[in-house]
Amino acid sequence: MKKIIAAALLAVLSLTGCAEQEYSTSFYAMDTFMTITAYGSKAQQAATEAEQYINSLEAKISRTRKNSELSALAGGEPAELSEDTAELLRTALEMAEQTDGRFDPTVAALSDLWQIGKEGQRVPDSADIAQALGTVGYRNIRLDGTTAQMTGGAKLDLGGIGKGYAADRTVEILKKNGVKRAVIALGGNIYALGSRSRDQGWKIGITDPDKAEEYVATVEISDTSVVTTGDYERYFEQDGKRYHHVFDPETGYPAESDLRSVTVVREQSAQADALSTALFVMGYEAAAEYCEQNDIAAVFIRADHTICTSTALERCAVFEVTSAEYRYEK
Repeated sequence: MKKIIAAALLAVLSLTGCAEQEYSTSFYAMDTFMTITAYGSKAQQAATEAEQYINSLEAKISRTRKNSELSALAGGEPAELSEDTAELLRTALEMAEQTDGRFDPTVAALSDLWQIGKEGQRVPDSADIAQALGTVGYRNIRLDGTTAQMTGGAKLDLGGIGKGYAADRTVEILKKNGVKRAVIALGGNIYALGSRSRDQGWKIGITDPDKAEEYVATVEISDTSVVTTGDYERYFEQDGKRYHHVFDPETGYPAESDLRSVTVVREQSAQADALSTALFVMGYEAAAEYCEQNDIAAVFIRADHTICTSTALERCAVFEVTSAEYRYEK
C-alpha cells in the first residue's frame, strides 16, 4: 500500500546564524518524491548520507527488484534478512497485531489484483477477490530473529510502513551528524526535527481531499512526524462508484469508510504510517474510540466535511482549521 502525499509543508524558512548552514536534497525513491532540508555545519553531509540510506533501504524492500530481500521471500522458503529489513518487518507485524489486522502488510495480492492507479485498474470478479483474500493475513509471516518465511501464499508489501521507517532512521542519521533542525518530507510522511525558530514549530498543512492544491487545516509541531492516509490520490470510478487504494484486509475491497483522510501525529513515524492506514479502515467511530483508548494524536476529515481531532493532539501540536468549507467538531 502506498501512502499518499496528503500533508504539505507550508514553509521551510532559512535560519540565521553564522555557523548554521542550510542544505536541501530532493530525490525520487519508494515510488514518491522526497526532500530532506537540514540545518547545521554538517547539513550537507547528513542529508546526503540519509539519501543514500533511503536508496539502500528501497533496494532491500522493493517488491519489483529481483535481487531484493522481499523477492527472496516470495518463494515461500525461509530467507535471511538484513538487520534493517528484519527490524522493519518486525515493526510491521507488531503494528498489525496492535491494530487487529486493520493494518496488514500482506495485502499485496489485493493491490496486484485491483491495479488501482495503474493502466489495468478495474473491479475484479468476486471469485478473484476471494482467492486473493485467501493469501492475506499477517500471521502468514514468520519472523525468527533475522530469518523470515511467508506461508499460505502470502505476498508481502512494506510500502505502507517503509517510508515511516525511513523517516525514523533519517532522524537518527541527522542527529548523529549534529543536525538539530530539519524537515524530512518523504511523500506523505513528514518529520519535523527540532523547531523552526526558538518560539515557533514547523507548520504542516493537511490537504483538502476535494482540492489537492489546497489545505483544510494545519498542525504546528516540533520533534515529531505527521503522516496522512486518504482516499483521493489513487482511485478510479466505475458504474458511479469510487474505488480507492486503501484496502480492508477483511473484505478484499477498498475500505468502506466515512473518512476521507486520517492524519496521525506521532514521534515514531513508522508507527504513524501504519496507524493512519488502520484508522482509515476502521471508520470514524471505531477510530476515534481507538485513539482515546491508546492515546493517539489524530485528525479526521470526514466525508460530511467535518473535521474532528483526538484528545491527544492537544499535547503534541497546535491545530488550526483554515478552510471555511469544513466544520470543526472537537
